[in-house]
Amino acid sequence: MIQMEPKQPGERYTFQELYHIIELLRSPEGCPWDREQTHESLIKPMLEEAYEAVDAIEKKSPEKLCEELGDVLLQVIFHTILAKEEGSFAFEDVTDRCARKMLFRHSHVFGGDAAATAGEALSNWESRKLEEKGFSSLRQDLEDIPNVLPALMRAQKAAKKIRKAGSDREELPPFVSEQELGAALYQICRQADRSGLDAEIALKHYLEGVIQNEN
Repeated sequence: MIQMEPKQPGERYTFQELYHIIELLRSPEGCPWDREQTHESLIKPMLEEAYEAVDAIEKKSPEKLCEELGDVLLQVIFHTILAKEEGSFAFEDVTDRCARKMLFRHSHVFGGDAAATAGEALSNWESRKLEEKGFSSLRQDLEDIPNVLPALMRAQKAAKKIRKAGSDREELPPFVSEQELGAALYQICRQADRSGLDAEIALKHYLEGVIQNEN
């Protein structure tokens, strides 16, 4: 049994103490369940915790958001401890990469680029991101969109990249409201259901063809 005195009310645990607690849970004297976990077994919990944090934001509940962000942080720490045990990377490598990314992609703050608006800042970010990743084609950029995203989210990300690259020249009438767009999407889902087709899978497969056709 691991001896650890709980803190008194009003006292707070630090990040380092939380990290150490999870290390102890992974130790031979720790928790059998925690010792059995892998990156793969923690995929579902990571997704669930992220969704619960989003739910807390949408419900405008600061107390719940504080709790859910803690659960998200737990997942981050857990994965970094697993990686350290494997000899892949440590938490310091994660923070180092993140800091370097923020500095590099915010060239309008830490470099010589200019951005007077949020749109210009985002444009700088996207340009620096492509430079950072070393992509030489639109197809590479599209293939970088995670396959695990829901098909609709992935399709809209792809459509945005294709439009910004100037490859989508087809004129389309805009939707006048979110309600109109939602109705159109629901209508497609109704048609898919009556046709015995899965709209998510159909869009996923069609999108693969779109990506393959880009240079």
